[in-house]
Amino acid sequence: MRWADLDSLNHVNNVVYVDYAAESRAMLVEDGLLEPGRDVTRMSVKYVRPLLLTRHPVLVASEIESDTVTQQICVDREGERTTHAVITTSFGTPSPRSRAEVTSDPLPSRIRRSDLNADGMVGPTKTFELFQEGRILFISSHLPELSSGQFVVGTVSVDFHQPITWRREPYQVRGWISRVGDASITIESELADGDAVLARAQSFLVGFDLEAQTSRTFTAEERAVFGKLLD
Repeated sequence: MRWADLDSLNHVNNVVYVDYAAESRAMLVEDGLLEPGRDVTRMSVKYVRPLLLTRHPVLVASEIESDTVTQQICVDREGERTTHAVITTSFGTPSPRSRAEVTSDPLPSRIRRSDLNADGMVGPTKTFELFQEGRILFISSHLPELSSGQFVVGTVSVDFHQPITWRREPYQVRGWISRVGDASITIESELADGDAVLARAQSFLVGFDLEAQTSRTFTAEERAVFGKLLD
């Protein structure tokens, strides 16, 4: 773990868990346990509990079953293992997808050269980061009433449909709320090049009490604000 892994809440940033898992999968390839060069078609991250800065090493326990790798991001403290996130990665052949028929306006998503992997493509970890930036921009643009720490991300799933390459012009990311519950909302996102969907994300956000560090139900005012963006 590094200092740069932490976010403004002093938690390990959501994208960093994906980076930990990617490092572990690279080791599995080096050890001959995982076939190299396979395309990732879907990745899902379940955030179990926040991970704070610790002197204990972060461990990744991996299980390989056919075309799926399941990885638990853990910390061992005095012989007791705690799981902080579970990442499931599926491999296969990406399939095209049509754009969703929603009214959300597109926001820019610019690629940096540092986002590219050795093949010159944006890898799964950086794609997660692009969706996180798009989600934050969507919330700050359309939900200015909300403040940092009012909710946390419970799960994020990303489907990969077409390669993402570098270019000067930004791609487009669209976000919209597809579900509003008593204590959680679902935000859908698409990263697109014109009519071509490159990747699609679904984020499950949970109400959070920053002082008590526990989940909470939304207020009526919050649900009303979310409801305005329900598509």
